[in-house]
Amino acid sequence: MTIKSLYRDYFQKSRVFLYPALEIKRGVSVTPVQTYVSWEGRYKPEDMKFICLYQLREDEDFQRFERVKLVGNRLFHDFEQVDEDSGIYIFDYSPFEHDWQCFLSGSYSRMTDVHKRKIKEFYGSYSHNFEYIDSFLEPHKYYKIYARLLDVKVDLLKEVRELCSVPELESEQLKIEANHLLKPETL
Repeated sequence: MTIKSLYRDYFQKSRVFLYPALEIKRGVSVTPVQTYVSWEGRYKPEDMKFICLYQLREDEDFQRFERVKLVGNRLFHDFEQVDEDSGIYIFDYSPFEHDWQCFLSGSYSRMTDVHKRKIKEFYGSYSHNFEYIDSFLEPHKYYKIYARLLDVKVDLLKEVRELCSVPELESEQLKIEANHLLKPETL
């Protein structure tokens, strides 16, 4: 596949660039409803807390996933129940401070090679989005394609460096009240 058009609409960048650090395989039956880098009134982007909103389920598959991949994740920080059907899992990304700061500034190509590899492995080269993701992480390989699509000179793109816009922090902010009904120790 070759990139033939550009992403024009905003996409949740935390889900693309930060979620893979949780080392949860793509294609599992449990996926977050949405991901965020801040929570209004609780966490600011500088706090390096990655927030995942999940639909809670009672089945054994979800219970196992929650125990092993969410609460059992080495980055797990906290859990808040929103209501009967929704829960917020909070992860501490301070071990990835450099990658977090690159994310916030939209400098995806400057993320560490280890983090880039996690993102690429998460999506896999078979994914129809892989080439776009690769172009965001390794823009130097795609300047000619983007220059043609944008009708600009390659040198301009080299000067800008990045081929993906910065995250819209307003879109990456969770705005929800939690009931505080359940804490991780009761799971």
